[in-house]
Amino acid sequence: MEYGDFLQCVQEYAKKETGSGGVVSINHVIKNNGCELDGLVIMEEGKHISPTIYLNGFYKQYQNGRTVEDIVREILHIYNENKDNIQICPDWFQDFDRVKQTIAYKVINYSKNEKLLKKIPHKRVLDLAVVYYCLLSQSEGETATALIYNNHLEGWHVTEQQVHEIAVSNTPGLLQSQIYPLSSLIGLVLEDLKMEKELLMAAEMYVLTNNTRLNGAACIFYEDVLKKFADTLQTDLYILPSSIHEVILLPKLARYDAMNLEDMVREVNTDGVSREEVLSDKVYIYRRSDGFITMSF
Repeated sequence: MEYGDFLQCVQEYAKKETGSGGVVSINHVIKNNGCELDGLVIMEEGKHISPTIYLNGFYKQYQNGRTVEDIVREILHIYNENKDNIQICPDWFQDFDRVKQTIAYKVINYSKNEKLLKKIPHKRVLDLAVVYYCLLSQSEGETATALIYNNHLEGWHVTEQQVHEIAVSNTPGLLQSQIYPLSSLIGLVLEDLKMEKELLMAAEMYVLTNNTRLNGAACIFYEDVLKKFADTLQTDLYILPSSIHEVILLPKLARYDAMNLEDMVREVNTDGVSREEVLSDKVYIYRRSDGFITMSF
């Protein structure tokens, strides 16, 4: 079957399994960096919220010989495992006084998300876009979020600037920043300054993220986070956008060349980061003198 026929077939099988009274639909979702996915939504009678189960990966399994019946059984298992984990009152999202306490921001690439940005409030900064979402729950390595769209602002009768100000105020408290040596993450054994150049660079690199390690690149815009760290090192900083989840901080020293660093970022984005998690191919510079972040080129 072609992909469209596969989606329709899965939807029909799911309807048979769930019985009457509910609605089974397929939603087309635009994710980060132009990744577009199709999700199956099973809405039982009397319910107003349900998990979305993306089907793109299942189609690849079908192409490799797995039957639609077997795929639907797994989808229903996933649905039943997760359907009661969403503890949101249907009217909650309409009450802005409650919603605003959960509003946070993250950063994504501007040019790679032009289609999505037409649908959501955002603020452009450098080659990035600051976008807003509701943080519904969080733990290390796992969060439940809901992206804020333009029609949400209309329903809440608030402006984009109001949402931006709330997000700027909330995010550092909801998602605390963390900075730690890259060496502690990858288990480098650092001996002395006679080490090779690459090892010396790794010894001077630091990871900046948040306490969940999800969408932590936004921490570069937290008030005073970069300032305090740069003051500690007494130098300007290179900021290497390793993904939407974290950035690498490196002292801006003469032995490091911005062009070489940018080549390194591009290589990591090509080989080491999924398309949806790429933030930017650019290297940024934090200036201690005025607290500004600029692009290296």
